Amino acid sequence: MPGTTDTGTGARIATNRRLRGMTQVQLANKANVSYSLLTKVEAGIKPASAALTAACARAMDMPVTALNGQPFSVEHFHDNLDGPLAELRAALDNWDMPLEEVPVRTMSEIRADIDRLVKVRRGASFGQIAQWAPALINELVQFSQTLTGEHARRAHHMLVQVYRSAHDVAYGLGLTDLASLLMTRMDYSASRSGDLFLMSLYRYMRAQSTFSTGRHEVGRKIIDIARDEIAAEVAAGHPAALCAAGNLNLRAAILSTRQGDGPAAREALKEARKLAEMLGDVEVEGGLADGHHLMSFGPTNVAIHASAVELELGQHGKALALAKKVTFPEGFPPDRVGHHWIDTARAQLWTGKTDDALASLMRAKKAAPQQAKYHPSVRETVAGLVRAARSTPDTLIGYAHWVGVQP
Repeated sequence: MPGTTDTGTGARIATNRRLRGMTQVQLANKANVSYSLLTKVEAGIKPASAALTAACARAMDMPVTALNGQPFSVEHFHDNLDGPLAELRAALDNWDMPLEEVPVRTMSEIRADIDRLVKVRRGASFGQIAQWAPALINELVQFSQTLTGEHARRAHHMLVQVYRSAHDVAYGLGLTDLASLLMTRMDYSASRSGDLFLMSLYRYMRAQSTFSTGRHEVGRKIIDIARDEIAAEVAAGHPAALCAAGNLNLRAAILSTRQGDGPAAREALKEARKLAEMLGDVEVEGGLADGHHLMSFGPTNVAIHASAVELELGQHGKALALAKKVTFPEGFPPDRVGHHWIDTARAQLWTGKTDDALASLMRAKKAAPQQAKYHPSVRETVAGLVRAARSTPDTLIGYAHWVGVQP
């Protein structure tokens, strides 16, 4: 069993609040959160929501990951992630220079590996991505700096795909410094790819980074800029533009919930639903329109986010009612399936449906195991289930051990 690295987000909030000489009333006022809820979270009676955690982190001038307990370094060691992550960091040292000693394969061989990388990304297979990405980055940087014209743009296009996949690993593991570095590399290549929609993807990912800092107003501004940049293509019905705009609206909806702005969240969700009805469930990664834009979108994704919006706004019963309506088409991305079950488990815990919550966590583990293991809200939910259990079932004990929570 990994070390007991998780003392709980509520306990970390309390510890850091005291270290700053703040009372619970002072923190609640500065973070603009409910005093009653804060006291329950600190006492371990209620799990900390993402919005409350982010608000407290910003009020105390610290990263969200510090309150979540990320990165879970003990688990990284046990899962043999340390070596590949070190290789990934080393690969990012070069992004703009050709190097004589770098061997490269043909672009078609690299393209085949990119396709495999994208597939494992959708399964949130952090270990495989971290192992494969460094060599691909070295090869593609070499091509991007030695080729010209369309060939160089194609190399940058593929680099964006690798950077995005690696970013999912860094973000999922709570490695905010690595995630930030990958964003700068992604910006560099997206701006040189000649692809407007890759810049939309970059802004979509950049807005995600504000979840870790609590600067949700910055994230919303980034989304506004991205939507304006592709407005003409959306109006023309360009499929890749509809997909990009749909995802941007979904991100805007979640960012709005983190600020407690329910009307804005539901309006963004409404816009996303309109686009989904025009497009249907699609995988742009598979070659829709201009090619690989690393995004999927459609009515199912909107339905998932509709439940998530209500969850983030504290409407747990409504979130569960919407979650029950979600059905997954065959082949739907495993990471999206897993995240849906993680969110559903949170809502079930809040409404006292502890058996259902554990069942949802098991579904999340089956869909995307490493995502379920490293997602901070999974630990909050597991810890909440342990506290709520009169007698801890073996299944819950095993799950707690697996994610590093002391049962």
